[in-house]
Amino acid sequence: MTPRPALAFVSLILIAGAILLILFTLLGGAVGGNPVNQFYFLEADTSGLGNAAANSRWTFWNACGVVDGRNDCPGARPAYPFDPNRNFDTDMSFGGRKFYLESRFAFAFVLIGLFFAVCALFLGLIALCSRIGSFLSSATCSIALFFQTLTAALLT
Repeated sequence: MTPRPALAFVSLILIAGAILLILFTLLGGAVGGNPVNQFYFLEADTSGLGNAAANSRWTFWNACGVVDGRNDCPGARPAYPFDPNRNFDTDMSFGGRKFYLESRFAFAFVLIGLFFAVCALFLGLIALCSRIGSFLSSATCSIALFFQTLTAALLT
């Protein structure tokens, strides 16, 4: 007996897990509930900057303060830029508009990657029955990988 059906189910489980982690990262800062309010992509000591909290966590939606180890986000806006000058009303030099544009593009690319990952999951179910589904699933999974890799590169 070949291990193909078992490997197909393993790949579907891995894609579903990746989608779940993308959603956790994407929703961190937008939703105030547990466990999503503990996800962020950068934490920094911002105690000496303008009107910033002692520690700030950047998410895709806001620069949040930290209360009891959880994100304290006053208001969510999509594609919130990583720009400490604008975020905290300060005039210190932090690298110009480079990080501003990178964080805005990263938000768009994570949404595109999430779309293709969800498509790959559904096409993976079709791939269990046909070869064309297998081809389409691998193609959309590759596109999702490209955009998620691009998002990770822009955020680091």
